[in-house]
Amino acid sequence: MIEVRVPRLNSNDTHYIVVEWVAEEGSRVAEGDPLVVVETSKATEEIAAEGEGVVRRLLPEGAEIEPGQTVAHLLPGSEPLAGLEDPRLEDPRQDVALGHRPPDDGVVITGPARALMASAGVSEERVRALGVRLVRRADIERLAAGPETPEPPAPPYPQHERVTLGRAQRRTAELVAESHRTVPAAFTALTVEVDAALAMARTATRSYRTLVGLPELLVRAAGLLRDRFPLFFAEAEPDGVVRLAPAAHVGVTFDTGKGLAVPVVRDAGTRSLAEVSKDLMEFRRASMGDGFRERDLRDPSTVVTLHTDPGVAFAVPVVFPGHTSALSLPAVRTELELDGEGAPVARQVVNLGVAYDHRVLNGRDAVAFLVAARELLRSPEQLA
Repeated sequence: MIEVRVPRLNSNDTHYIVVEWVAEEGSRVAEGDPLVVVETSKATEEIAAEGEGVVRRLLPEGAEIEPGQTVAHLLPGSEPLAGLEDPRLEDPRQDVALGHRPPDDGVVITGPARALMASAGVSEERVRALGVRLVRRADIERLAAGPETPEPPAPPYPQHERVTLGRAQRRTAELVAESHRTVPAAFTALTVEVDAALAMARTATRSYRTLVGLPELLVRAAGLLRDRFPLFFAEAEPDGVVRLAPAAHVGVTFDTGKGLAVPVVRDAGTRSLAEVSKDLMEFRRASMGDGFRERDLRDPSTVVTLHTDPGVAFAVPVVFPGHTSALSLPAVRTELELDGEGAPVARQVVNLGVAYDHRVLNGRDAVAFLVAARELLRSPEQLA
C-alpha cells in the first residue's frame, strides 16, 4: 500500500484545502496520474500518484489538511475493490467508459467537471478542444458562460454590515501580522533617474518581443547585487546568526483583484534580461488567468513590490518573515532640475525604496545597496 501525503507547498501556510478529487474512488491509477487538487492561500496544486494502485480516498472535498497529512491510499492491484463507493469501477476498463481516464489523448475530466458538462450542455468535443490535460469544473464554467458573456460586476459592500474577507486576504493578514511581530524593519528611499533605463527598456521590448520595463530591470539589478550585498538575501536566525540564500531568487508582487501573490524569478543574477522578462510576462498571465503553480511561489530570498499606479510616490513594503529585505518600486514621475547653465531640464525619476531587518542591516547598508541599484539603472546596458 502506498500512502499519498501532501508535501509542504507554501512555506507561509500551515494548512491547505482539498479542492477537487481527480481520481475516482476505486479507480486504478498509474504512477504520475493526477489524484487530487489542493489549494493553498496563493494557488492550487495537483498531487500526482507516486506509484500504481487502486485509489481509496481518506478525506472529502473541502476538508482542511496539514502538510505531510495522508489524504489517500493506493491499494495493490491484487486487493479486492469491494466496499468502495462505486462498484462499477471493479473492472478497470470502466474508467474509460466513465470518461475518467481515456487512453486515446490522455485528457482527464474530473467528476465535478463532468457533472457540470451534463447540466450545462457542454459537449465533450468542446472540452477536448481546450487542449489541457486536466479539465476541471472551472474550465467548464468558462465554456458554459461563453466568450461573449461578461463577468457581472462585483456587488458593492452592504452598508453597516460585517464583511468576511476572502481566504487569500486572510492569509495575507496573517503574514503581515507575523512580519510586524517578528521583524524590526526600517525603510530608506533614494531618488533614481530612469530616463536611460526606460529608453533601454523600449529597445529591449522590440528586440525580445516581450514586455521589458522598470520591474524587469529592477529584478535583474537585484539579482546582480546579491554577491555584493549578500545580507539583503538572507534569513535571520537566533543568537546573531544569519543564513545566506544560495541564489538571488527574487519574488515580485502581483495583485489583480484575486489576492496578493508573489511568484519568484529563479536565479535572477545568472538569468538574462530576456529570460527575466519572459518569466514576468508568464506571471502576469497567470495572475489574470488560472492562477499560479506552487513551484512559481517557492522560496524567494527577497521581494520586489510593485506600486506603479500613477501618482504613487512612496511605498513601504513588508519584510516577509524569513527575509531581511524588500524593495519597493513606485510610479515614475517627471521632475525638473537646472542644467549647468541654469535652464530647467525635465527628467524621469522614481523613489526606489528598501525596507530591511534592522537586526541585520543598518541605514548605511541600505543607502549603499540603493546607490548600487541606482548605478545599474543609470547604466542599463549592464543589465542586458
